[in-house]
Amino acid sequence: MPSVTFDIVGTCFSYDNGAKGIEERLGPKLAKYGLSSKVVMYAVVCGTERDYSYLSQIGQYKQFHTIFFGIFRRVLFQLGVPAKVLEGDFVTQEDLDHIYKEYFKLTARPGLKEMFQILRDGGFEVWALSDASFERVRGYFDGATVDIDDEHIISADSIGKGKPEAAVYQLARDRVGADKPGEVAVFAASHAWDCAAAKAIGFDVAYTTTYEWDECVEIFGKFDLVAPDLISLGKGIVEKWGKK
Repeated sequence: MPSVTFDIVGTCFSYDNGAKGIEERLGPKLAKYGLSSKVVMYAVVCGTERDYSYLSQIGQYKQFHTIFFGIFRRVLFQLGVPAKVLEGDFVTQEDLDHIYKEYFKLTARPGLKEMFQILRDGGFEVWALSDASFERVRGYFDGATVDIDDEHIISADSIGKGKPEAAVYQLARDRVGADKPGEVAVFAASHAWDCAAAKAIGFDVAYTTTYEWDECVEIFGKFDLVAPDLISLGKGIVEKWGKK
């Protein structure tokens, strides 16, 4: 059976509630330094992705959420909040707990449920591959009432590696049976670096510009399929790789 393996956080679910949580607790304080909550959220996520990946590559793997909150104050310093201010109560543990709670209320991107149905109706098996823990991914889908069974959720935590290490994508290829002769195995994401890594390990790749807008082809190369939203992505995958 042909398969599609999806990145989850950022692709199927958005980070928007994280910025909302930051605004609720730190908005006026950040404004004094010319910072918006959305910019802070983006900087923290990007910094976390970098350190998560680098630590994995040097054999010091840490879970994504541990790094996210461990570097939060450091990112604020790098964005211009003075160290002496951060050493006080500019960000309290209560603030971080609230932001943590809101950030992990990831909301399904428009068309997620419909896209999964389009793919299944087209004969595809749908899988999830994430840096988040199995429990957290399970919770995202349950909260959005989007159907996927436990066996189709793959967490990088299970091997103590993080994207974009090749071992994570090989784990997915092994689980979906991608290396069987004649098998169609597609990887889909809204992160260009994620797609590039999956392509390097042998997946056909579908990219949606939902999150990043610009493909940056000169950096990441051209992907096999590009779509502007999830429903278009699902239809494009069925059209391109479905059984004719």
